[in-house]
Amino acid sequence: MQRVDVKIHTRVVWLGYASIILALVWGVGIIAAIWAIRIAKGADVGMGTDQRIQRDLRGGLLLARAGLVLNAIVLVVIAWSIVTTLV
Repeated sequence: MQRVDVKIHTRVVWLGYASIILALVWGVGIIAAIWAIRIAKGADVGMGTDQRIQRDLRGGLLLARAGLVLNAIVLVVIAWSIVTTLV
């Protein structure tokens, strides 16, 4: 079992926050959301891992998923406005 890097959990949390904030900027936060989800899924969390790290990873994953949904909504609205403007 690999030991979780101490910085991974904070990176996931900050990327989750960034994905939500960047949803306001043309949906570019989708990159941060996907990156956070990939990092969180790749983290090897076992019974010996600190509770704080496990909680941060779960919370960061929740933030990233919320950011993914917000970014998807923004991108759909942008695509819809482009399609209705051009047609």
